[in-house]
Amino acid sequence: MSKVLSYRPDIDTLRAIAVLSVVAFHIEKNWLPGGFLGVDIFFVISGFLITMIIHREMSQGIFSFKTFYIRRIKRILPAFFAVLIATLIGGFLLFTKDDFFLLWKSSLAALGFASNLYFAKGQGYFDPAQEEKPLLHIWSLSVEEQYYFVFPILLLLVVRKSWRVQFGFLIALCVLSLAASFMPSSLDKYYLPHLRACEMLVGSLTAVWMQYQQQQKLSIGKQYAAAGTLFSVCILFVCLFVCLFAYTEQTAYFPGPAALIPCLASAALIYFNHFDHPLKKFFQWKITVAIGLISYSLYLWHWPILAFMRYIGPDNLPPYSTAAAIVLMVVLSLISYFCIEKPFKNWKGSFVQSASWIYALPMLILAVGSFFAMKLPFMAQYDRMGLARSYTSCHNNTDKQCLWGDTAKQPELLILGDSHADQYKTFFDAVGKKEKWSATMVSADSCAYVEGYSARVFKQNASCRAFYQYAQEHLPRYSKVLLAMRWGNQMPENSNSVSYDADFFQKFDTMLQTLSSEKQIVYLMTDNQTLSYNALRAYMLSSRIPGYRQNLYSNDEATTKGNLRIRELAAKYPNVHIIDAAAYIPENFKINELPVYSDKDHINPYGGIELAKRFSEKHKLLDTHHSH
Repeated sequence: MSKVLSYRPDIDTLRAIAVLSVVAFHIEKNWLPGGFLGVDIFFVISGFLITMIIHREMSQGIFSFKTFYIRRIKRILPAFFAVLIATLIGGFLLFTKDDFFLLWKSSLAALGFASNLYFAKGQGYFDPAQEEKPLLHIWSLSVEEQYYFVFPILLLLVVRKSWRVQFGFLIALCVLSLAASFMPSSLDKYYLPHLRACEMLVGSLTAVWMQYQQQQKLSIGKQYAAAGTLFSVCILFVCLFVCLFAYTEQTAYFPGPAALIPCLASAALIYFNHFDHPLKKFFQWKITVAIGLISYSLYLWHWPILAFMRYIGPDNLPPYSTAAAIVLMVVLSLISYFCIEKPFKNWKGSFVQSASWIYALPMLILAVGSFFAMKLPFMAQYDRMGLARSYTSCHNNTDKQCLWGDTAKQPELLILGDSHADQYKTFFDAVGKKEKWSATMVSADSCAYVEGYSARVFKQNASCRAFYQYAQEHLPRYSKVLLAMRWGNQMPENSNSVSYDADFFQKFDTMLQTLSSEKQIVYLMTDNQTLSYNALRAYMLSSRIPGYRQNLYSNDEATTKGNLRIRELAAKYPNVHIIDAAAYIPENFKINELPVYSDKDHINPYGGIELAKRFSEKHKLLDTHHSH
């Protein structure tokens, strides 16, 4: 066998397959449904190469953690920081304040090599869609870095032991990783490092096996090399490509046992391509090797470009935007490789110098700089105008109750609901001041109020359970109660919503009957429609991008059905009345050319005040003569 660390152009070809698969999948999932497996191929390659290096050094007694991490710092961080800087600048110029804050949080997680754990917690209620998060792809780098922190220590424990012990130890770790995939978790399993460990361990086992063969000077024989290797490469290459087309995001036991097929195929290709065979030249094409060399930079750059495009929206992108994005990815990757990656390979600094100048200083600058960027007047302009969503201390917090309206008076109305109750705080405040009453409001994200609520949010979120308990204790003390929430989330078509309760309206009907019989007056607030696009973002980008035009519309059948359902229930009981402030939202979702939504479905403070003016011209909120 050749030298352990001799250059392997075939591995760069495998890198090219991996990165092109990921890029194709991220551009259009239908192009390559299993393209996400490219990340798993990268994990196998990383596990193989790292183990080849450190196993040899440990066996020879020359391994140094400092030297190892200097190599990792030089290899990973310079290009990573370049992408991070560009992404944060782009976010500062294009993102809303809330979206930039979330970008900043994800960048902090990335700087601490914990991006995977950050995203594993799941999408927040007000987070942008996953495909609009520019740093989402950094999760895989975090998984690799976590592996680099732990694996050398584990390998050091057994590297001087017998080969049988080494193989047994690594196989046991792989089995434990697979077994963990069957255990329930409140986190998104896709991002968890211990579930991905098996994929890198497959590469590590391949490396240890090759080391074993070399040390034992095992010969495979010319006939096997000529026939067996050729046959194996053909089968494995076909197997890998079948997985790329056959796997989907819904594939069962992934990550876990299902990941073994493409990972074992990748590892076997690495192993068999170490030998000479007629097909080896196809793994050494100059174009695929070149793509493999820039694969790291290409992986880093491709996703932020796509995320920013999706954030802007397809209506404002030219027909050739995908082609332009691909060209931009390639150009930035080439610049990154030749101007950043290659020069830093020659860095001669010590561990302290590397950790300080390449990691600690850029991290500090980015973290602090982004924090102060959020404090600039530029970022707060829409807050001052009342166009951005505002958060009150009583939302998701029953320890504090908000009073709205004429706060000099004792509250006579209790307002309960989710964020679609909280969104109307300025509405209730303005109407209450005019009508000379005050109201107590308590609300929690995605948390509907009904007796016997059994949705996932109730089981998972302590704030929802606290809200429910508060409502139970305080509701009897009020003669008037107003309920506002996303009624459409209780429709069967939204059964995947965390707030969905299959028996909601049946339970709600029973609760209304009870309240009505107790002579309490109940007001039900119709919900506002969900928009096709973030209204504040559209308004903001129109002032920052020349020619930007975003058509806003609503096709929210679930909300329409939900509103109709509560109207039907209200009509059954004399003490239950409908409040329809959403009826005064203009067709273009603007008042005085300013958006009344802070995102796709929440009324902003400005909108609440303006709707209060229009509502008060025709109605009194606490009047009992509202139309059903």
